[in-house]
Amino acid sequence: MTKPTPILRTALYARYSSDLQKDTSIEDQFAMLEKAAKRLNLKLDPRHYYADRAQSATTLFDRPGLTRDLLGAASRHEFDAVLVEATDRLSRSQADLFWLSDRFNFGNVKLFTQSGEVSDMQLTFDSHSNADYIKKLAMRVRRGHDRAVENGRFVTPPAYGYDAVPGKAGERVINEKEAATVRRIFAEYAVGKTPRQIVAGLAHDGIPSPSGAPFWSHQSIVGGLGKSAGLIRNRLYIGEYVKNQFFNVKNPSTGKRVKRKADEADLIVISKPGLALIPRELWDAAHAIRTKRALKRLPSSGYQQRAVIPRKEHLLSGLTRCAACGGQMTVVATPQSGKRVGCSSAIYRKTCDNTKSYNLNSLTQLAVERMHSQLTDPEFIKEQAKAKAAEFARLSKQDSEDRQHTQKQLDRLNVQIKRLADAVAESDVPVKELMEMIKTKEIERAALQERSRLLGVQSNITAIHPTALTAFGRNIETLHAKLKRNPDDPECRLAFANIMDSVLVHPTAKGAPYEISLYARLSAIMGGVDLFPSKRSAQEVVAAEGLPRDGLGGTALSRRRSSRPFTGW
Repeated sequence: MTKPTPILRTALYARYSSDLQKDTSIEDQFAMLEKAAKRLNLKLDPRHYYADRAQSATTLFDRPGLTRDLLGAASRHEFDAVLVEATDRLSRSQADLFWLSDRFNFGNVKLFTQSGEVSDMQLTFDSHSNADYIKKLAMRVRRGHDRAVENGRFVTPPAYGYDAVPGKAGERVINEKEAATVRRIFAEYAVGKTPRQIVAGLAHDGIPSPSGAPFWSHQSIVGGLGKSAGLIRNRLYIGEYVKNQFFNVKNPSTGKRVKRKADEADLIVISKPGLALIPRELWDAAHAIRTKRALKRLPSSGYQQRAVIPRKEHLLSGLTRCAACGGQMTVVATPQSGKRVGCSSAIYRKTCDNTKSYNLNSLTQLAVERMHSQLTDPEFIKEQAKAKAAEFARLSKQDSEDRQHTQKQLDRLNVQIKRLADAVAESDVPVKELMEMIKTKEIERAALQERSRLLGVQSNITAIHPTALTAFGRNIETLHAKLKRNPDDPECRLAFANIMDSVLVHPTAKGAPYEISLYARLSAIMGGVDLFPSKRSAQEVVAAEGLPRDGLGGTALSRRRSSRPFTGW
């Protein structure tokens, strides 16, 4: 007798790639897959319908429906098969498609399309076909754009200083009001003003930015490779429309687009003298300044190298705020005595009167000592907890946005960790750099998971149990001791950020002692925060083939602050 074929428990996955597509595309795919499941004798469960809306298939980043929910459930053996419309719904990247297939095989999960189970041969063919489709589509779009440019039409949105001509696609006309601002920027830059000084003057005079916001970014003036081009680099201002200067590639480690300089043979330069806003002499003077600032020559080899100093996150990164306006504090100078921070609104936007700068090392030492003295005092914590209990109940409902943002970062980080683990596992020799990267990301992952748990806490507790206070006090003592030994320890920095919402810096007279207020997260104490959550070693990550214990999720700790009131005391 032949053993009957078991009915496979099956999950459905659907995806569409563009905001221009209808959201009903997901429902249409599910309806079609339900019919296919009956034909293939697959058992469906409404709990295992997964989807990603308006997400590209060229990367696995920012696709929580696939990387967190579906793969997480697959690792827990909640179903036996996955059914998709076609393999390109999963990925159009060859590497990512095989990576997903390995994850399914590891969990003993079969992959189906409407035509039936996907064989290894079909997967190989589809991986080439899907990737080739993206390349051909990009080539066809570029070919159409190149032909339009050669015929004198614009294929990009109007640059600052120009408007589109109604009813005439691809034509531009000068916006005289914005053109005057462009001429001012070039003139000030050519005489030596820095981008930050220029945007401060524009903000002071109430000139709106290209996006319509009241404040300009200094990066909108110069920009750079890998960022927006910047006004100074736009050759249309001297009557030259240039296309194909750069091309975009996706970083496989982050999923972000990176600009790279294109081959000169691909350049298309169209003369548009009627759209010139500045004379060539002013353009040359401004770019002589830009070149001098951007490059430095090494006397030994003559090699030109961009003058970039790597940034290093400090203990108070993203936490310091100005007490006068509530704005973020940013590094404004780096003298020999140490970095100095100041109110960004006062220095760059001229909307705050607190123009004083503060020594970052002194602020950090003061914040650490204040944390130690206040958060190890049970009576102080109880007093503040009573005052904030009512407000906590209201503010906890507003944590959903922060929680979603934290979860999105967790998703991205775990994809990075899994890929690093795969790279180490496939290597014949230990790779020291990869192991160090895994170790750092595991620290960030553990801290983010703890923060996500804290943001999910909603409570109306008005009293704190003495045992919780004692445990919290011990954690603070440990953190204080570790910070004394090594203030640059990333584990301590993330732990400090998990309990501190902000450090308010008050204006003081010149030479007077600094005055700060610490705003701790009440949820960190009421929720029983673990400042040093357990984390896996790099070796454990590789041994587990990058599969987290609780499915997928994870990225670097966000310092984004919302505009809502402080959540601590």
